[in-house]
Amino acid sequence: MRICFFVFWLTLLLPLTSPGAEPLRVSVLFSESAATHRTRGLEAGLTKELGTQTVIHRVFLGQEDMDEDRFDTIFLESETLRQVTDAVVTDGHLAFAFAQKYGQELFPDTPVLACSIPRPAPTILRWYENVLWLPEESSIQQAVDLVFTLCPQTQTVVGITDTSDDGHKRMKAVARAMRPYQKRAILIFPGHEPGDDAGLNFETLGAVLSSVPNRGVTLFLGVSEDSAGRPIPEPMLAEILHTRTASPTIVLDDTFLGTGVLGGPMISGKSTGRSAASILKRLRSGENPREMLPQPIRATTILDGQALARFGLVAPQKTTIVNAPNQVEKKGNAIPTSTLGWIVGLLLCSGFLFFSKRHRS
Repeated sequence: MRICFFVFWLTLLLPLTSPGAEPLRVSVLFSESAATHRTRGLEAGLTKELGTQTVIHRVFLGQEDMDEDRFDTIFLESETLRQVTDAVVTDGHLAFAFAQKYGQELFPDTPVLACSIPRPAPTILRWYENVLWLPEESSIQQAVDLVFTLCPQTQTVVGITDTSDDGHKRMKAVARAMRPYQKRAILIFPGHEPGDDAGLNFETLGAVLSSVPNRGVTLFLGVSEDSAGRPIPEPMLAEILHTRTASPTIVLDDTFLGTGVLGGPMISGKSTGRSAASILKRLRSGENPREMLPQPIRATTILDGQALARFGLVAPQKTTIVNAPNQVEKKGNAIPTSTLGWIVGLLLCSGFLFFSKRHRS
């Protein structure tokens, strides 16, 4: 009997102790300079789909003084980049540029998953045989539509972007998206208007955010550099959004959620991580990476509950709400501690009275 009991418990423990498949090793190159809400979400999406045994080597490439020399320094000094890896995930333009410059030396013949960049042109697809693309579908039309859904009385849309090539593309896309609303509101781009075309620096950005007129909405399209071409670190942008934002502000990614912005149609870090994980699973099952087509990631609307409350706005249906006011984290149907204490106390008192009465009788 004892032997059977021992064998029973041994069969239960064997799956926990026997070695399984080798854990997947993934190098994730971030364009940010440090961990953000988005980078943590991307890692969470990867581990949720691939399992907690996945080994993630993370490298943050963004720096205030980023240039070619800085790239070389990271390449020469980073030990993390020299870890053995099964796949590389790049998040953003900077990370992808770094992977393409040093990839053959750091991780030759290793699949590279390029995330958080626009859909590449067909001619570019032929240049990178080892690259798997997870391009972002443009959400600018959705963002403009959301402005007038949340704030139908809007009379001014203030677009915020930089003077980079991507910034000019975003401005043109917003202008096209505004055509159905051109009789209801005007569109301005501070720093890019006639007589005011010097771009934005850190100081003027703060002044613009704090002086948006009544019935105005800010459309923050992204600012990666100032008017002189110097990078603006994301922690500085987060601080200025937190302290100077005076109007409802729509954003296109979840990097700045929690700083006071409303949110918007975005591709969250977590959804990017899950999409990348699904590709990695296909690779591990033996699928040929050269036969995989680009897998676009589509935006979903995510709004900050506290920002909605601040501006007295109501979220549309089918919207994900984060950071809701007075939000209490609940797990299952847990009973509040104070209520549980009362229940236990009443049960003890009832039991004491019952046994006392029984003892006397």
